[in-house]
Amino acid sequence: MGIHAGQLAPTFQATTYDGQPIDLEAYRGKKVWLGFYRWASCPLCNMRIIEVIERYKEFEDAGIQMLAVFQSPPENIAKHVGRKNPPFPLIADPDLTLYDTYGVRPSWKGMFYPRVFMRAIQATFAGQLSLKIDGPKAMVPADFLLDPEGLVWRSYYGQAISDHIPFGDVREFGKDLCLDMPEQDALL
Repeated sequence: MGIHAGQLAPTFQATTYDGQPIDLEAYRGKKVWLGFYRWASCPLCNMRIIEVIERYKEFEDAGIQMLAVFQSPPENIAKHVGRKNPPFPLIADPDLTLYDTYGVRPSWKGMFYPRVFMRAIQATFAGQLSLKIDGPKAMVPADFLLDPEGLVWRSYYGQAISDHIPFGDVREFGKDLCLDMPEQDALL
């Protein structure tokens, strides 16, 4: 069970790690990239956040606003991901309420893909070390691209703990006028 293209995205109210309120309804009329990550010191997620920060201007210029959700408490997000000063909100969800709402689940199988080990080696050499695990160790990331009406344009549930939506899909979303919903299979 999960959220799929064409569905209305579940709305929510949450708080960022630095205490700012987030209401998904306030993003109506805008394209939104809602990304679910693992814990704040996860080396794989920190590598991805760095990559997103490096490309964020491109996505912002395409009219996409990002919201990133972590399964960590605010103080751990501040200590790890917050230090990178991302230009988008970081939502603390240590109770996994948003993860449950969007069908984001752990998978022990997702920890043992060969690409996970390669990505972990890259993260280690980049100085990203996991210091403290908050929440499920085997949580698998997920990403949702929401059109201005709040409909899911694309949902991406990772198979491995290092999986995130390809940047090419996000670029296509930025180019789309969002007048019609693409078929989910056409995006795979």
